[in-house]
Amino acid sequence: MSALAIIVGVILVVSVLADVMNTLVTTTTSTWRWWLTRILYRRSWTTVAACGRRIGDADRRERFFAAFAPISVLVMLCAWVAQQILGFALIWWGIGGVDGADSLLDSIYFSGVVYFTVGFGEVVPVEQVPRFGALIEAFSGVLTTALVIGYLPALYSAYSEREQKLLTLDDGSEDRITPTNLVLSRTPDGDIRNLDGFFSEWEAWIAQVLETHTTFPMLTLFRSQHRGQSWITALGLISDAALHVEMTKDGQGRSAYWALRRSARLFHVLTEGVDLSVYRARLDETYEGSPDIARELYDRMELHGFEMLPFDEAVDHMRGLRRTFDAQMEFLIDAYQAPRGFWGHEIGHQLMVEDVVRPGERWPAS
Repeated sequence: MSALAIIVGVILVVSVLADVMNTLVTTTTSTWRWWLTRILYRRSWTTVAACGRRIGDADRRERFFAAFAPISVLVMLCAWVAQQILGFALIWWGIGGVDGADSLLDSIYFSGVVYFTVGFGEVVPVEQVPRFGALIEAFSGVLTTALVIGYLPALYSAYSEREQKLLTLDDGSEDRITPTNLVLSRTPDGDIRNLDGFFSEWEAWIAQVLETHTTFPMLTLFRSQHRGQSWITALGLISDAALHVEMTKDGQGRSAYWALRRSARLFHVLTEGVDLSVYRARLDETYEGSPDIARELYDRMELHGFEMLPFDEAVDHMRGLRRTFDAQMEFLIDAYQAPRGFWGHEIGHQLMVEDVVRPGERWPAS
């Protein structure tokens, strides 16, 4: 029994320390399915998302979803600490040599006292192995605390930088921001070159999101403080706006194209290993069934003064590029319960989440 307790304890301690290093220290995050952090987030978010869908009121539902990410960070930290304390307790229980620890509960108490470096002194190690082991556990506790102290500011700094950029996304209207209106509002004279700086800035934002959301995967679950805004739908909005530029003769290979490449890369990284066949089939059906939407978009841009590619060429080119990320985008919107559509923060609070376009109803939004 003692040998089994030691083996289980070692496995618990080693696995949780590896998880801590993988989450807080390494720059290349492992995707091993049995990481404690991975299990916690995958299982708990699935449950939370299912419960949230049952909440009828949009405001209450959004507050419910918004509370998950910060609470989950605290739960993750508590789970790390609890697993380490339990693992070391099993080791001390199996090894023995601790005066006053006659049961597993006593060993858990001793482990907690050592881990938090409280040092009451009524339960003490009297043999060499538990003495040196206690030093290792105390160091483990100090190390975990230090890493967490450095981790949280970096996490929330990345979140703040992501959200600040969203507040600049505006088409000058009081309605839902659409890719077409965004492009037209930024090019009042029909000169596509006016968009070069705009898409260069958003390319940098997309690259930043790609880096931070792979380093801090839980950032994907942090929601905007402003109603009707989401980094996922903002990413889709910018990507669709970049596709508009690709339909023009002078827009080929400009900054919009490079922003689109970064966006497609981000969508693919975040959906790696996901079966997207249902979304792919639904979107292809939508494209084939909405020829008038493409025509309306094309005519509107041409009327604005853009020199367009021939209609069939422009639409085929646009749809071909969109197929590189559209199924991934639709999956992320559904998986993270993101609002469909993007509004400026001035009026977003006035709109119901249910009022937005559902998947497959229109393409593109114009």
